[in-house]
Amino acid sequence: MYTMKRILISALIAGLVCVGEAALFAQATAAAELEQSITVRYTDLRLDRPADVARLYSRIKAAAQSICGAPDADLGNWVDPAWQRCVDDAIGRAVVRVDHPAVSAYHQRQLGLSPAA
Repeated sequence: MYTMKRILISALIAGLVCVGEAALFAQATAAAELEQSITVRYTDLRLDRPADVARLYSRIKAAAQSICGAPDADLGNWVDPAWQRCVDDAIGRAVVRVDHPAVSAYHQRQLGLSPAA
């Protein structure tokens, strides 16, 4: 009887530890998923100039890559799809926020969705 009680108590403790770890993991995951942002300034650029649009896009891309972190170097020439998706989503959100036709058109060309200008 005493052995059975010890087994049940041990199982209960193990279960509580698992539940506690699951809660900590969920909390850490939620914190990691908080959206980050970087302000990309472009008041020095004139978006009616194609070179300045390209310059802004380059700044946006660099900011997106900074937010998403460095790609996994252990993968060699292969790019982690999750990292690429993070960068692409961040760039897309930034382009929408800029809300300028020339920037949107440039973004579409970068995605291969419209003919080159």
